[in-house]
Amino acid sequence: MRILIWVSGLFLLIFGSLPLAGQGTLQFSKAMVLTSDSGQKTVPANKVWKVESYTYNANFRYVAYSNWGNVNWNSSNPNPCTGATSGTSNINYYYAGNCPSANANFFVNGNRAGSTTFNSFPLWLPSGTHVLVSSNVCYSTVSFSVPANTPVRDDATNAYLCGPINVTAGPVPNSPVVSILEFNIIP
Repeated sequence: MRILIWVSGLFLLIFGSLPLAGQGTLQFSKAMVLTSDSGQKTVPANKVWKVESYTYNANFRYVAYSNWGNVNWNSSNPNPCTGATSGTSNINYYYAGNCPSANANFFVNGNRAGSTTFNSFPLWLPSGTHVLVSSNVCYSTVSFSVPANTPVRDDATNAYLCGPINVTAGPVPNSPVVSILEFNIIP
């Protein structure tokens, strides 16, 4: 590591005074956030986009709700509704998992980000580049209602929680979010 720092310093001393010539300067234009609702976008002429991040919004989908059985409350596992450290309750459980990440994609000129082509950020995109954020719908497959002051088990985390909890089966939003800074190219 010390050698790398020493060599870097040597290069700066030798080449640091050379003039640098570019094809123009960049002037900040705006910040944008793209989701699957944004549709396909194209980097405008005389602009460049700096893709700051691609984040998959891994929302929960609920896939099971049933009877867990009797739970004995004790000092290491108190009743989440009453705090009781003794007694037994017959409770239900639910299982929630993240929407699959394969349901969401970010494409640059038809190539999926996250592949070996685009796997690190920031990502600079010249004018004429096409981008598309897409997602397939993820579904909760069960509906359930846990009444107030009723213990229930979250089977994904092995935690006991206290109602009310209400879940309705159906689509779960899971669009990725892409953060972009747009710059004007000033000749």
